[in-house]
Amino acid sequence: MPFGGNQPMRIIGLTLLSSLAAVMSAMVLSQEASDAPTEGDTRYVTDRIFTPIRTGPGGDYRIVNKGLPSGTEVTYYGTTEDGVWAEVETRGGTRGYLRAQYLQSDIPRANQLNALEAELEASRERVATLQQDLDEVMEQLTSSDSDMSSTATALAETRAELAEIKRISANAIQLDQLTEELTGKLEDASARNDLLKLENARLEDRVASNQRLEGVLSLLAGIFIALLIPRLTVKRRRNDGWR
Repeated sequence: MPFGGNQPMRIIGLTLLSSLAAVMSAMVLSQEASDAPTEGDTRYVTDRIFTPIRTGPGGDYRIVNKGLPSGTEVTYYGTTEDGVWAEVETRGGTRGYLRAQYLQSDIPRANQLNALEAELEASRERVATLQQDLDEVMEQLTSSDSDMSSTATALAETRAELAEIKRISANAIQLDQLTEELTGKLEDASARNDLLKLENARLEDRVASNQRLEGVLSLLAGIFIALLIPRLTVKRRRNDGWR
């Protein structure tokens, strides 16, 4: 779920405050529990003055560093027997003495503030980076959802096309079967038609033969009548003459 507005900055701020409180508590406890200073410890110049470093433990010794600003980190090598002067060495390699009262074992407030500001800035940068990564992930998820939706749509369309192909295939099979059946019936009908035509031709031949026979019989009857009538007439005349 995307972060809204200033919520990430509030979370980071609360986290930093909690971390700061934990760090300060740890520093106080560490300072209270520490024993006498040991050689090689880290010390910080107090944030109240600029203090010089001298070649020896006293104000008469030559100054080798005009003044260290507050918060300067030095390496502590111990104090004189009277506890007034402390032997230190700067990071630049300058070694000498300064008054022990101007050293403290805990980090000065200014240094702490600078460190916290740097940590806060780094945290803000991390938050910005994380927010950017989150936006990219959300964009990828949105793109993935869109791709999945497109894929699902394409799959549904493919399934519909497959179902249509199956339906068409089933219809084609049925059409083939129906075509075969109709072809068989058509062949049977054609055969019966041919048979009927043959029977019709035979009947026509019979009718023609009967007609020819009737014509011949009529002709013979006519000839017979034509031959018979004159004989009957002659015979009747003869009978009449005899009377």
